[in-house]
Amino acid sequence: MNLINLAWKNIWRNKLRSGVVLAAIVIGLTIAVFVVAFANGMASQIVKDTLNRELAHLEVNRQPFLDFGDMEYAFDQNPLETKIRKINGVVGVSPQIIISATASSPHNIGGIQLIGIDPEKEKTVSEIYRYIPDSLGSYFEDEMTNPILVGKKFAEKYKIKLRNKIIITFADKDGEQFSGAFRVCGIYQTSSPSFEETRVFVKMDNLRKLAALPENGIHKLAIKTANHKDELALASIQAQIKAMLSGDEVVRTWKEVNPLMNVYDSFMGFTLTIVVAVILFALGFGIVNVVLMSVMERRRELSMLRAIGMSRRRIMNLIITESTILTAAGGFLGMLIGGLLVLSTSKTGIDMSQSMGSYSVVGMSSMIYPTISLAMYIQISVMVILTGILSAVYPARVANKMNPLEGLRG
Repeated sequence: MNLINLAWKNIWRNKLRSGVVLAAIVIGLTIAVFVVAFANGMASQIVKDTLNRELAHLEVNRQPFLDFGDMEYAFDQNPLETKIRKINGVVGVSPQIIISATASSPHNIGGIQLIGIDPEKEKTVSEIYRYIPDSLGSYFEDEMTNPILVGKKFAEKYKIKLRNKIIITFADKDGEQFSGAFRVCGIYQTSSPSFEETRVFVKMDNLRKLAALPENGIHKLAIKTANHKDELALASIQAQIKAMLSGDEVVRTWKEVNPLMNVYDSFMGFTLTIVVAVILFALGFGIVNVVLMSVMERRRELSMLRAIGMSRRRIMNLIITESTILTAAGGFLGMLIGGLLVLSTSKTGIDMSQSMGSYSVVGMSSMIYPTISLAMYIQISVMVILTGILSAVYPARVANKMNPLEGLRG
């Protein structure tokens, strides 16, 4: 305790110098905490939006369909869907028919992905139905023939409005053409223009009749679990489904379906650690300077302590304690202020719509909700303490190399 009291007094011998460095640490750690929370919130929002919009927690397909995308690679939905629904932890299952097609209107023509769904079952897996503004129709609720749900960018590209007709054309492996007229029942809006432009939804029964597919033939079973972040539970459900499959059917997690989401979800922690390390590395130079100047100013005092018998080890501990206290105090205040800033913005969110428009192509929401975990706080705290200790190594070595007699004469 005496060593800590002495170190604290030594820090404030030069109040201006120590105060400036302390302020720099506080500001640096405040920025570090907020940057970590903001980046983490951004990554979490991308994953959340993608899962809500287009990516199921687990997906079952035939491997040839994944390899070639031909619509004849369908499988029977009934036995498998019924079994999967009974698995503990599964909260939704949606069968889908997926066909690469061409959409045409009087104003444009282009390639799309035509997705046949059971509207009610799809609600249990995705939230596409929530993306339809009241002024832009409904989610297959109107009693119209061959309804189709399209995205805002699709509607703009093909210059169509509600209840307008769109022609969908596709071909089977033998080149036989299938065409059908669909009427727009709703226009959805998401944070991903590319998704809006290329994904259209129709009722599965209508598409099955048009494509002459088997009665229960589907291309994908989209599965939603209770918690996509629980990797152990997700792996357990995947293993149970895998045991039910036969032939060339495969089951994949959302990270396997879209590896980019795995980068956002897993690699972000490592990246944020590097960011904090860089900030602390820069602050470390300031801490070294303060501690070294303090050592040089107390040269006579440290030489006297050595002359009366204080060991080199104890002097080194004193210097390290001074550096650690200064760094820890600034780090604590910085993390406290940063944490309060994160807390205040995590509920209201930060609207980045004016500055992040160019990032919408990857499906990034304009509203970011900063968030930081307790584990990250602990990690930053450990890094702060290590910075304080490492920053004192050189000044402590300088103090230990002092000759007591020369120091007393100086």
